[in-house]
Amino acid sequence: MLPKIDRRKFLGVGALSATVPGFLGKTGRLLADDTKSLAERDRVLVVVQLAGGNDGLNTVIPFRDEAYHKARPKVGIAINKSLKIADDFALHPETGELRKLYDAGQLGIVTNVGYPNPNRSHFRSTEIWEAAVLEKDTLTGWIGRYFDSECRGVVSPMLGLQLGDKPAMTFAHAKCRAVTLTNPSLFQWEAGSVGQAMDRLNKVQTTGNDQLDFLQRTGNDTLTLSKRIRDALKDSKTSTEYMPFNFSQSLKVVAQMIAADVPTRVYYVSLGGFDTHSTQVGRHAGLLQELSQGLGSFIADLKSMGHLDRTLVMTFSEFGRRVAENEQQGTDHGTAGVMFLAGGPVKAGIHGGRPDLSDLDEGDLKFKTDFRSVYSTVLKEWLKADAKKVLGSEFKTLPLFV
Repeated sequence: MLPKIDRRKFLGVGALSATVPGFLGKTGRLLADDTKSLAERDRVLVVVQLAGGNDGLNTVIPFRDEAYHKARPKVGIAINKSLKIADDFALHPETGELRKLYDAGQLGIVTNVGYPNPNRSHFRSTEIWEAAVLEKDTLTGWIGRYFDSECRGVVSPMLGLQLGDKPAMTFAHAKCRAVTLTNPSLFQWEAGSVGQAMDRLNKVQTTGNDQLDFLQRTGNDTLTLSKRIRDALKDSKTSTEYMPFNFSQSLKVVAQMIAADVPTRVYYVSLGGFDTHSTQVGRHAGLLQELSQGLGSFIADLKSMGHLDRTLVMTFSEFGRRVAENEQQGTDHGTAGVMFLAGGPVKAGIHGGRPDLSDLDEGDLKFKTDFRSVYSTVLKEWLKADAKKVLGSEFKTLPLFV
């Protein structure tokens, strides 16, 4: 079990209050009152990107549909190998941990997810999903706008954290409140002259220049928070086994930070390699196994530490794949795909019907659920935010939570 961390020593309630945004109004009081239950603490969203365009049809399989097997004689999943979860659906055989989550009532699956006039470019479609706006001139991400909407005028260095190489547009905003790290050890300056210099550089000294004072305060807050996070990761241990892969280890770090009550409320983790144009069978199986094992360990870890009820995991991919396999025993860029939701009060089961393989758009699936409806539901029901203000329009909410 994760050892109990002295929250006053770790966070310093007074120092934390300067960086906590408005939508975390009770956080300071909760941290000061250890009698409060974990269920009352602020909620966390963990966004998992499946980069490259995950093949939704081989992930959540319409195994009874003859059109599926006819279109995919080589890359399709045989009925006797798939993991049945509903009358019309089965999971890929390498997703055993996801199947266990589904059977335990901890996994929701949204099918046929996409958007109007789909774009098949990796870059452009990813941009659309991360901005949640179809127009090309959008420069902000949906979580960046969420932070600005709920935290206007509040200095906070790390409301969002991405573990990965390239900053996600999801957090993009002129008033950035997110950090991208390739390695959590970057939170800590090395001891010696460099560390001492950075400490002096980030020591707040009022100058009378508002912009310079703002930069100093932000730098000091970031350095102070980084040291707290490093202490938490160093002292925290987990009873759950994680596979020695980047994706699983990133989720382990996220679990440790959630358990340590770090004031980060949206995490972003990526698993790449889903652009399976050729030799898809083995490659896709390995990726789905890594996804399944990573999420299985993460959910089990959070549950054992008492933090699952306040954590929501949501996956997305920029598009699905075409229905028919290609000559290289792979699948090309398509349209609609699937999303997973786990944790919190997620309503388990299939949200959406079976994809209609008899009614295609030039070989591609026709989407039935706009991904912005999923975002709108998460914003309204989970984050308790004004979804219309964040997304710019009203989108139908879905019954994704109990």
